[in-house]
Amino acid sequence: MKTGNFLLILFIQIAIGCGTPKNLTSYRENAQNAEAAGNYAEAVVAWKNYFSQSSPEQGLEGDVYALAAKTAYKASETELAVSWFDQARYRNYADAEMYSILAEIFREQNNLSKELSALEFLVDNYDAKNPEVSSRLFSIYYETDMGMKALDVWEKMPTETKSTEENLEKWFLLNKKLNNEEVCDSVSLVLLRQNPGNIEALDWNAKKIYNQAEEHYQREMAKYEKNKTRRQYRLLLGELDKVTADFKKALEYFEKLWELDSGSRREYASYMANIYVRFNEEQKAVYYRRFAE
Repeated sequence: MKTGNFLLILFIQIAIGCGTPKNLTSYRENAQNAEAAGNYAEAVVAWKNYFSQSSPEQGLEGDVYALAAKTAYKASETELAVSWFDQARYRNYADAEMYSILAEIFREQNNLSKELSALEFLVDNYDAKNPEVSSRLFSIYYETDMGMKALDVWEKMPTETKSTEENLEKWFLLNKKLNNEEVCDSVSLVLLRQNPGNIEALDWNAKKIYNQAEEHYQREMAKYEKNKTRRQYRLLLGELDKVTADFKKALEYFEKLWELDSGSRREYASYMANIYVRFNEEQKAVYYRRFAE
């Protein structure tokens, strides 16, 4: 080989060898500058060039892929963001923002299992006290019938987060499934103070008071049937006053439900008809009985 040709080839190889790192630096700077300017799509293109020009020998760190993935998410390229986050995880990199974004992406995709995994990793490793994260975890555990985990998360949630109507209602329904009646009694009243039209709380109190009144009525009538004396009759009348007061209270709840939850009127009508029977108001009892049939 002629000396001139050899030197030319050597010069080209050196130029290529020195040029690649410089190009990578330039692409990364372009990506970061574009992102800083809010040009996320342009930044993603620069990151793609960056990765396409890199070689396996250069051994890119996971934080670079995570940085690029966050930019891709801002550019609404969620699939690309997940792909680059996967590369970051493959290289044993993780941070709180990365898993927060992954959880949000999986939520948008309705992928509950992956969202749950991302949130659990986030809580276990970085962000155990984040109210938004704990609230979402509680919701997922509730929706997937993981009652004990939901209870555990609830205990760790800030009071302010617990106090929202949405979370209180889920807490109420969870305890209803677990037959924790005392908790349901207290939470239902809190819900009604927050929102007098909360259907779950109205339903709970209407049926509870109705059942107590009906049991009270049946118990006192049974006592009188066994002992029909004047004294027992006077006692009966006193107890029936209490029963009537409870039926009136239950009726107030059912009347609200009648207006707010028209899809369940058939069920409510049965209770309301029975209450009017106890009030000896047959005409109203017949009216509601028609809806129950």
